[in-house]
Amino acid sequence: MAKACIELSLDFEHFILKDEEFGTTLDSLKKFDFVFIALHGTFGEDGTIQRILEENNIPFNGSNSKASKLCFDKAAVKILAKENDILTPDFFQIKEIDNIIENSNFSIFQDYVVKPNQQGSSLGIFRKKDLINDFEKKLKSIFELDTQILIEEFIDGREVTVGILNGKTLPIIEIKPKREFYDFRSKYSKGSSEYFCPAEIESSIEEKLIKNSLKIHQLTGCDVYSRVDFRIDRNGNPWFLEINTLPGLTETSLFPLASKKAGINFEKMILNLINLSNEK
Repeated sequence: MAKACIELSLDFEHFILKDEEFGTTLDSLKKFDFVFIALHGTFGEDGTIQRILEENNIPFNGSNSKASKLCFDKAAVKILAKENDILTPDFFQIKEIDNIIENSNFSIFQDYVVKPNQQGSSLGIFRKKDLINDFEKKLKSIFELDTQILIEEFIDGREVTVGILNGKTLPIIEIKPKREFYDFRSKYSKGSSEYFCPAEIESSIEEKLIKNSLKIHQLTGCDVYSRVDFRIDRNGNPWFLEINTLPGLTETSLFPLASKKAGINFEKMILNLINLSNEK
C-alpha cells in the first residue's frame, strides 16, 4: 500500500499502532485528511479504530464502526443471514472449555469447523479431525484468541470468495489451498494456495453468489467494499460463511486479485477506495 501511495504521488505517513503509544499516534492522525486502515483482527476490524476515528472526525476507508462491529461477530451475521433466507451452515457457540467438552451438541455434526467467533485472518481454526490429538490444548488456544468459540457444520465442497466494490461484485475467486484447509498459513504464505479468477462456476450458481453477497453486504450496513466467503456443496448450493469489512491487501490477497481481473490495478484500486470512502 505504501508503494502504491508513492506511485500515486500521495503525501502520506505510515503508522504502526502500539497500544502504549496510541494516544500520541491519534494526535498525529488528526493532522491528516484521510486515514487508510490496514489492520486485521481485534481493534482493526471490530469497529474500535473506526469508532475512535469517527469520534475525532477523521475520514477513513470502508465501513463505519457499527457495521464493522457487527461483521466481526460471525455468529451475529450468520443469524442475520438465516433470518433473510441466505443459506449458512448450522452452528452453536460455547463460552467455557468445560462446556465444550461436556456439551452434547458437539456431536450433532458429522464434521465441523471450530474457530473463534470474533477474530480475523483465519487464526485459530481447526477441523474436527485436527482435534483428535491434543483436543483440550487446541481448544484452549482458541480461547486465548476469543472468549467465545463457534462450532460450525463443515460443508464439503468448493471454497469461493466474492469481492464487492462500490455496490458491484468483482470476479469470483475459487480458492484451492495446497494444505487440506485454508488456514492462516495457506492465506498468507506465498505459493501455499492456488486461486482461479474468474472461477469456473455455472451461471445459476454464480447468480446466487452475486445476489447473496450483495444482500449480506447491504443487510450488515457495509460501505464501499467488502469480501464475502462461501462454500459450494456437491449439489451446487452456496453456503455463506462470513463477510470481511477490511479485505487483505497483501501480494497474496484475494481482493486485489479480483480487482485486477476487473481491470483495476492495485494503485487505481487504492485510489478508488480512498475516493469512495471520502464520498460516503
